[in-house]
Amino acid sequence: MAVAVTAMPSPLLPWQPFHSLPSDAEAAIAAHFCLFSLASLEVMSDSTFGAVALVEQEHPDAWRWILVGPDDFIIDGGTEPTQAHAKQAAEAALRLQTAAASGSGCPQA
Repeated sequence: MAVAVTAMPSPLLPWQPFHSLPSDAEAAIAAHFCLFSLASLEVMSDSTFGAVALVEQEHPDAWRWILVGPDDFIIDGGTEPTQAHAKQAAEAALRLQTAAASGSGCPQA
């Protein structure tokens, strides 16, 4: 007997450039934590945990990422050599925080 496995929908919203954020509140949080360039700033939100991941270009070969929790404190962060790597690191951190907050202990793919 086959068992159907239904994937849980991801609470992560897609990456969005700062200039196209739909919410003034989200834009204000992103701008507050931006240290280098609003032009390069991209944001990913978690619809259940309330955290926000930010990625921005620090130097031509350094991209900063941070994870801001629902209480507006930086939870995690780092730098990566490319935007793609920074986004991967930020998304992984966001998935771990979401899993920990939900009590599941394991991130959803």
